[in-house]
Amino acid sequence: MRTSISGKAMMIYGIVFLFIIALTFWLSYAGTVGRLQKDLQDANLALLKQVDSKIEAAFRQTEKDLLSMAEGLEFVYFMNNSYSDDGHRYSIYYTLTNRLREFISNNPNYSSVFAYSHISGDLMTEETYLKQASSEFNWLAQYLDMPEYFKWLTTQKVWDGHETQDVITLVRSFPSLSSPGFRKGLMAISIKEAQLSQMIKAIYEDGHAGQFFILDAEGNVVTHDDKNQLYRNMKSLPYIQSILRDPDSGSFNVKLDGIQESVFYRTSGYTGWKFVSIMPESTVFEPIKVTRNLLLTFAVVMFFLALAALFYVNRWTFKPLDRLAGKLSGVNKRRGQGAESIGLRNLELIFDEMVTDREHLEQHVRDSKPMLKWKIMMDVLNGNRSDFHAMYHHLEFLGIHMYSERFIVCTAEIGKEGEQLNPRDETLYTYMFCNVAEELIRTEHAGLAIDLGGGRAAVLLSFAEGDAEQNHLRTLVILELILDIMKRQFGLTVTVGVGKCRMEMKEIPSSFDESQKALHYKMIFGKHSVISVDDLQPPNRQDYYKLSRMIDPVMEAMRQTDRVKMLAYLSDTFREAVGSNLPPELIRQLCYDLVMKSLQTVKAIGIEPEISMGPLSSFYDRIGKCENWKDAERVVGDTLEGLASQIEEKRNQRGKNETIERMLDYIREHYQEYDLSLDRLAEMFHLTPPYISRLFKDHTESNFIDYMIEIRIKAAMELLKNKSIKVNDVSGAVGYANTRSFLRTFKKYTGLTPTEYREHMSKPVPS
Repeated sequence: MRTSISGKAMMIYGIVFLFIIALTFWLSYAGTVGRLQKDLQDANLALLKQVDSKIEAAFRQTEKDLLSMAEGLEFVYFMNNSYSDDGHRYSIYYTLTNRLREFISNNPNYSSVFAYSHISGDLMTEETYLKQASSEFNWLAQYLDMPEYFKWLTTQKVWDGHETQDVITLVRSFPSLSSPGFRKGLMAISIKEAQLSQMIKAIYEDGHAGQFFILDAEGNVVTHDDKNQLYRNMKSLPYIQSILRDPDSGSFNVKLDGIQESVFYRTSGYTGWKFVSIMPESTVFEPIKVTRNLLLTFAVVMFFLALAALFYVNRWTFKPLDRLAGKLSGVNKRRGQGAESIGLRNLELIFDEMVTDREHLEQHVRDSKPMLKWKIMMDVLNGNRSDFHAMYHHLEFLGIHMYSERFIVCTAEIGKEGEQLNPRDETLYTYMFCNVAEELIRTEHAGLAIDLGGGRAAVLLSFAEGDAEQNHLRTLVILELILDIMKRQFGLTVTVGVGKCRMEMKEIPSSFDESQKALHYKMIFGKHSVISVDDLQPPNRQDYYKLSRMIDPVMEAMRQTDRVKMLAYLSDTFREAVGSNLPPELIRQLCYDLVMKSLQTVKAIGIEPEISMGPLSSFYDRIGKCENWKDAERVVGDTLEGLASQIEEKRNQRGKNETIERMLDYIREHYQEYDLSLDRLAEMFHLTPPYISRLFKDHTESNFIDYMIEIRIKAAMELLKNKSIKVNDVSGAVGYANTRSFLRTFKKYTGLTPTEYREHMSKPVPS
């Protein structure tokens, strides 16, 4: 049978075409499934790393607790067998026993603690005391000459004077940094093996499908899912030998008891132990079955589509060749028309879909970070997370910088004047607000912002230093800048409620509730405004509140090292207190507030607390012994003069900086401009905002925002002396675009409203 040209072409083209499709799908299958297998292996190794990190942290804390406990003087007497008489000996034994019991009682993770004196041969636990303990009970003595300062022992049975338990034990030399031959004894602390197993189970929340165990460097089992394996040495097993030879982490496959298993292992950099996880391959690669089956289904479907496309293309592409051959052979046939290859186009679309699916998978990993950030923030705001150190690693993974204390929560509502925003615009504008807020906050402080939905956002700020009032004022300045940018660049109105400053993370929900409460008052304060919860709560005690405001001039004079003014302001403060008939306990409280404010002032200047608090060790006793207010004034004055001398000495040691002087001149010339900011200074002087912030702190003893507030308020105080200038005009003249923001800042800085200050300045000075 003679084969036509189209038949030959179809056969050759079909073989090549189908081979290319089959090869392409096989490579795609191998690449995609192989990548997922690698990701699953990395995930299992990451779980081992979490177990290693958790156990290392617990072990290091155990070592720290043991060292802290061994610092007591009673341990020195016991270890050196140094007693003045029997009464002294029994007193030390009694004290030491109580110390050990209290230590175990306060630390439920520990099962027992031991103190062994090599000099006397005595052994003591929280349960019992053995004088010159025999080798049967004194198992610690064998580690007296260990080359290390400390050693973690694998699981063993230890008698603590009450019962024998399976424990992991830390042995530590005494003294802590003594070498063999110079040691007086040993300290040991034990953790139950069951406690170690519980720590591992906490990582594998959904359970571990295979085996998990820990080996020491010699192949001894430290802990195992199967408790029958404890005290076994597994070094003889070939796959365990491979693990012990490798100093790093890794994985391999091995056949155990006829089942193909995946082995993952990791070496601890702290103890040298091996963390081993063995799981059936069918369990490890269970998540990729769906992907694998989907790819196989695609391959089969595409194979049949390729066959159909081949017949279709051949019909409209190679048939004209047959007609041409017929003409050449003298057979007159009508000439046909060709057609476009639709099958190839479909194949290209399918390949595009596969690449897109892969990109979507990678994008999903990247997109999970914002969702995790939102989840953590909501947990903090709702009080579900209150331990900063427990969530520190999550924040570090997300690239979020946060301090461990001094928090303020703000709730913002974003809108547009005269428009009802649709949900899509609300989401977009809230996202813009969060980006602007985070950028401005992180120039000098730390924080983050998230979308609460419905055109609302939550902003969490944290500060490295300062008291609650200072940080509250800094927050208000930052929020005013944010509102100005949102209004000027995007035409949006933003109303922000501000909660109180809280020292601990567990108090953040209270600040969040306060910010929401403040936001409810937008109908009173109006849109596009900052509403502080302090604006809604009057002080509880007017006399003492006004009196506490007189402390600020005293602190300012001390900061300027003007002793004459400082003592004069201090005298005025005490006379006002006495004239207000304050009870003695409030006058003492005033003394304490003065000293605490002064300590905060010198700390802000850069004087270490250990230096500034040196002469204050007996301050509280001296105040308590004062018989009249004049004695108290004299004690406080002497203390402040001493701190002023420290400030003066600190400044004498500091040199001048030409760059900061130029910046200060620029600020003094342009402070009237409301858009003067840290970013503008950075652009003007070709420096980064963080560097300028640090430069300000080092040479002006204040950050940029506080310095700007001080210059503007002082300028406003001068302008208010002229009664012909309106308060609104004064606000604009000193760089405040929002008059209400100026009124609030002026009140916080001076203790008076601008109108009250003007009236105060117009009163005649009494003769």
